[in-house]
Amino acid sequence: MRNLTRSEVALAPLPSAGGDAPLKSRIAVNGQPTEARADGVVLEAAFQWRDFYLLFTSDDIPQEDLLHITLFDGQWQPLDAATLGGAYTTGSFSLIGVEGGNTVRFRFVGDTDWSVEILQTPGFRVPFMSEPKGVTRPLGFSRHFVVRGDPQPQR
Repeated sequence: MRNLTRSEVALAPLPSAGGDAPLKSRIAVNGQPTEARADGVVLEAAFQWRDFYLLFTSDDIPQEDLLHITLFDGQWQPLDAATLGGAYTTGSFSLIGVEGGNTVRFRFVGDTDWSVEILQTPGFRVPFMSEPKGVTRPLGFSRHFVVRGDPQPQR
């Protein structure tokens, strides 16, 4: 797994849709804008694993820190996504490192180390039961990555 630089991958925030609509950005690759979009406006980290791209993005909204984790294929089509955090939570992304070639370890919220492991092949998941506390995903029965962590209550 290779950590991508800001010159290789960057975000260009899009105008807000207003209301509760999530903040979104257009992804630029090697300085060229693409049609690909990601939730969030701050690129915390980006990685390439084989022909896949893993992006960690945040919204930059105090007291409602959300970390968006999105896996894209080689054509920058989203394959899987998860969001970590929620209302009245504070977090700051801190990269710990890469393990085993397909796992990223980091800190964000919940006073814990988190990890994202990219799966060799899509795996089965049970909606609402397969994720650690504080992690949400779109409804579905498969996943291309696993989020692990044991968050502690905020004090």
